[in-house]
Amino acid sequence: MSNDLRLKINDRFINRTVNFFNEVRINLKYNSVGSTFAFQFLFDPNNPEHKELACVSHYHEVQLFLGDILLMTGNIVSNNFKAGPTITMTSFGGYSKPGVLDDCNIPVSLYPLQFDGLSLENIARKLIRPFKLDMVIDSAVNARMSKSFDTSTASSRSTVKDYLSSLASQKNIVLSHDNIGNLLFTESKTKQKSIIDFDLTKATPAGMTFEFPFSGQGMHSHITVMKQASIDGGNPGEETIRNPYVIGSYFRPKVISQSSGDDNDTILAAKRALSNELRNMPLTITTNNWLVDGKLLVPNNIITIIAPSLFIYTKTRFFIESVNFEANEGTKLATINCVLPEVYNEETPISIYKGINEQHS
Repeated sequence: MSNDLRLKINDRFINRTVNFFNEVRINLKYNSVGSTFAFQFLFDPNNPEHKELACVSHYHEVQLFLGDILLMTGNIVSNNFKAGPTITMTSFGGYSKPGVLDDCNIPVSLYPLQFDGLSLENIARKLIRPFKLDMVIDSAVNARMSKSFDTSTASSRSTVKDYLSSLASQKNIVLSHDNIGNLLFTESKTKQKSIIDFDLTKATPAGMTFEFPFSGQGMHSHITVMKQASIDGGNPGEETIRNPYVIGSYFRPKVISQSSGDDNDTILAAKRALSNELRNMPLTITTNNWLVDGKLLVPNNIITIIAPSLFIYTKTRFFIESVNFEANEGTKLATINCVLPEVYNEETPISIYKGINEQHS
């Protein structure tokens, strides 16, 4: 697979490799409507190709390819020009096409902001139409997308993304985007086969570093979600869930107030709170090549690792949440950011240290 980066602006390829640019940053993100990109290069104001790259205020559509693989379809939203006694870099950057939903409120043409009796699919299609965006619904969440809300009212202060994300989270749906610029409603593929397996029991792969911190301050032994009875007769609720990464009798409680939903949602809220705490165990992999064993690692995939030097003694699955690509004239780096699958699948986590903790309790 080619390691060269190509840009296509307004359906026209800028036929240059990454070496044309002095610095490149691409951040592919799973749980986001907007992956980002940024480039720096020496701007020649008399070069038509340079003028096309840096054309200000046009919000040009850009496609980023690594070899023949399409990484992202987005829009240029920022430019920065400098002039001085020494040569300085010009930069431009942007995000994937649905990123605009994170910047903008619901247009007044769609008022009033009450969407009673509509499904998430109906609401989403209505809200993104003015932005000339398309959307894709993963078959795994299709039934949840088509179920109607009894009542739903957006705030005039909310962005389109914030409102859609709040509705999606109620149905355990992830709001994301695909590489061709569609808004994507999906769920995490945490059950899939791993795309690469790392075994550090013998040696660390050349050109790669691995980091696996544990931040115990962000963990709580007991997470309790409490819901008060509502004035319309809704039942109160209380659920406590145990964090398996706070061992033994060490007591670190956390109490959360549930402000919406019914008492049946209380246990789900507790599971979500625990899932969020598992972010305190991120696995970060850095490599001096954008490809790992000839493979492009991108979000919403699984990797496995066994690494006693990281205190990972058994083969453990991790979910790729985001990948950062960086390059300049001399180097290329990729940073793969991973979390435990339970961050997304809301299954009851079992400590990866279970056997070890029992031996050393």
